[in-house]
Amino acid sequence: MPAGFTRCVSRGGRVRTKRLSGKRYIRICFLGGKSFAGEVHTRKAARSTARTRRGLRGVTKKKRKRRRRK
Repeated sequence: MPAGFTRCVSRGGRVRTKRLSGKRYIRICFLGGKSFAGEVHTRKAARSTARTRRGLRGVTKKKRKRRRRK
C-alpha cells in the first residue's frame, strides 16, 4: 500500500471502498479534509457454486442456522 494511505489508516482515517469498472475496486482513506488512495484491487470469484446452492434448496433460514451450529 502507498505510504500516505497506510499513515492515514494508522491515524484513524475513514476508509471507503469505491467500485471501479470491471471487477475492480480501490480503497480511499479520508483524514483532515484530504484523501489518500490505496492500491487498485480485483474482486475474486464468488464462493458459492452450483453444488452448494443445490444442497441448500428448500432449506429454510432456521434450518440453515441449525445446520451451521453442528
